[in-house]
Amino acid sequence: MPLLIASSIIYILCMSVPIIIVEEITGLWENLERATEDYMAVLANPTFEAVNEWAQAWSPKINISTASFFYVLLVPGPLTLGLSVIWLRVLRGKDAYADMVFSGFGNFLRALFLHVIRGVFIMLWSILLLVPGVIAYYRFSLAFFLLADNPGMGPIAGLSYSKYYMQQNKGSRFVLDFSFIGWFALSALVFFAVDGGILALMQSTGYAPSFFAQELISGILGAFVFAPLYAYRGVASAEYYHRVICREPGSFPELPETT
Repeated sequence: MPLLIASSIIYILCMSVPIIIVEEITGLWENLERATEDYMAVLANPTFEAVNEWAQAWSPKINISTASFFYVLLVPGPLTLGLSVIWLRVLRGKDAYADMVFSGFGNFLRALFLHVIRGVFIMLWSILLLVPGVIAYYRFSLAFFLLADNPGMGPIAGLSYSKYYMQQNKGSRFVLDFSFIGWFALSALVFFAVDGGILALMQSTGYAPSFFAQELISGILGAFVFAPLYAYRGVASAEYYHRVICREPGSFPELPETT
């Protein structure tokens, strides 16, 4: 369990802290702080013209930077693949190490395209309604486990196989995820309590933390608070993957490379 928690901490930190730091360099947090101060002034005498003027003035200045956009595009796929490898190895009783989180970068292009293509399909289905988007998410939920077991598998093939295996299993996977809602609520309660306590303690000393400091503290704290839940759910997902495929890894039926 310590290995799973440590790898989950690394994953969550890699998904949050670099973006927080980059946006401090680009000035996003300073702009958000100033925009919030201006908005509070607008609320003192709220009119449509004042709110519209505030929106026109600040909307272009409080978006994430191009660097963060490319980070979110390029990094999550390989990291998710690496974490999937760890979960499968632990479940199978094989040696695994926390730095295997980065092993997905050894199969960078396939992990990247799988992440992007899967995200596009889910987004397109979500445009219709929320429910089709959720169905699409579960339809492709096995894709990274399939790629972890079959490093040479193309992203379209991975999505096709995932769709094939999840035809009659999306409901049971939703039930599995729903079973973690209590643990998520407890983790969120602990996070907000500790995060609020740290902020109150800092303010009691006369130090008013900047938006950057608040986000950095929240990002690091969130990694440690949510990592046990993330690790537990990850291994449960890997075990579910094994139950669904019901066959030796690497043995798959012939399917067309379409989704």
